Amino acid sequence: MALEKLHQLLQGLEAQESWQMRRQMRQILDHWPKSVGSAVARQSRPVGVRRSVLYVATASAAWAQTLAFERLNILRQLNPYLAQPLRDIRFSPAQWTQSADHNPRLRVEGQLRSHPCYTPPAHSQPPLASLPSTPKQSFERWAKAVQQQQQRQIRCPTCCYPCPPGEIQRWSVCALCAVKQWK
Repeated sequence: MALEKLHQLLQGLEAQESWQMRRQMRQILDHWPKSVGSAVARQSRPVGVRRSVLYVATASAAWAQTLAFERLNILRQLNPYLAQPLRDIRFSPAQWTQSADHNPRLRVEGQLRSHPCYTPPAHSQPPLASLPSTPKQSFERWAKAVQQQQQRQIRCPTCCYPCPPGEIQRWSVCALCAVKQWK
């Protein structure tokens, strides 16, 4: 397997369908309030696109029915902003509320936050509109997050390696040194 230059690899990733779908969803999220108005945007939330059909969660069944009648007008407002136009929109209140009990990802994140070694991010999650649109932007964002995390870490008094402050608070050494002490 030949090694490729980073920019060639990133261009290949960017050409994949999954990145194009992400870009389309970001465009939809950016232009949804403009297309439907702020009052409707507060009662509805685009959740996905499959086969050029936009799926939108609504606050209630009444909102779903009302918006279903207006879907052609919404499509006319939204499609000019999109690189790949949508064919239809489906509205449903089914995905409006997602609690940690029904969403395994939220449940796992909650468990991670309660761990003593958890280091909170330096800043809160950005809005969806500011998420990276290219693989290169994703990589740069990840690298910056790792650098910020490393700046918040402290050195283990035994081995001098950086570790989360929670480990030092819990065991007075890093997790690796703690395991060595237990053996």
